[in-house]
Amino acid sequence: MKKLLLIGFVVLLLTGCKDNDNVVRKVEVEFGSDYYQVAAPYKPSISGNYVVHNVLNNYDVNDIENAFMMLSTNHFKTINSLYQEGQYLKRGELKELLSRDNLNKEKEITVNGVKINPTYLSSIYEQNYLTNNGNLKGLTIGLIFNPYQAYLTKYDSYDYEEVDLDTLEPIIIAKANEIVKYIRTKPALQKIKIVVGIYLQNHPNTMLPGGIRYFGVTNKDSVELNKVNYQHQYLNSDYVLKHDINIYNAFTNLEKQLKKVKDTINISARGLYYNNKIQNIEMTVYSGTFNNGELLYLSEIISEEMVNFDNQLNIRVIVKSNEKVAAFINKESNNLKSNVYILGG
Repeated sequence: MKKLLLIGFVVLLLTGCKDNDNVVRKVEVEFGSDYYQVAAPYKPSISGNYVVHNVLNNYDVNDIENAFMMLSTNHFKTINSLYQEGQYLKRGELKELLSRDNLNKEKEITVNGVKINPTYLSSIYEQNYLTNNGNLKGLTIGLIFNPYQAYLTKYDSYDYEEVDLDTLEPIIIAKANEIVKYIRTKPALQKIKIVVGIYLQNHPNTMLPGGIRYFGVTNKDSVELNKVNYQHQYLNSDYVLKHDINIYNAFTNLEKQLKKVKDTINISARGLYYNNKIQNIEMTVYSGTFNNGELLYLSEIISEEMVNFDNQLNIRVIVKSNEKVAAFINKESNNLKSNVYILGG
């Protein structure tokens, strides 16, 4: 609910700042347990977040901004940095950079006997971080790479082959350095800090977004990349079973308790992992219909079961009835109590 209130506050301020477009003001925006302040008036990205052939699925698009904002909190502190969407790389520039004459100029490859003309780099994503008086402090540049290359089958349908990371890694390193050199040609960007993040897309048919696998920080015209692992995982996956047995067991037990209320209940849950350590959890519980009694009892069970998860986690649960949100349950980190909002069954 806190997040919803903050979003409403942003809208209120932005609708009232037409007469003073040159005044830098601050709006708090929550990101997990941290807050960035956004310089107002709001300025949308001048690139429109251009994507090659619209290869990003909706889940990646929704996740990318949050992923790079999380990465940026390690390098641009939320207490003294303002956030702004990209204002330096124009749409025409990105279209040219991502063409087959530039960063996507690659030779034909063969993967599992299939010949493919690869397009590795899907998008270049820019975030700006400002000082409290509105001066540019630095950039975060996200390079979105696609390991899953499409090809036309003999049945005139498209399928995908995955390019292994050993093949992709030297290409990633080369492209990251090329984009840093390009950015340094802009007079306003020659001396500022640049954070580079490498985001690998997930398979186009999966519901899970991709994640950041490399990052680097530089004040020069080159960058050295380090490995990192930011990814989402379903809580009933083999990954969680192997790396986080306590979370796996807590989720399994929650699922069993909910099934006792109504056997038609389904639950989908995913956790955000950063270097194999879980950061937060999002769940959706749904069924055809819930009457008010079932909804109240269900919310009570979910709240009680939250104590079985790591208390340092933010956990958000949406309960849906007939495809509509019927309840929202929110547990903040380091808090044993959950907040329950009943919207109706």
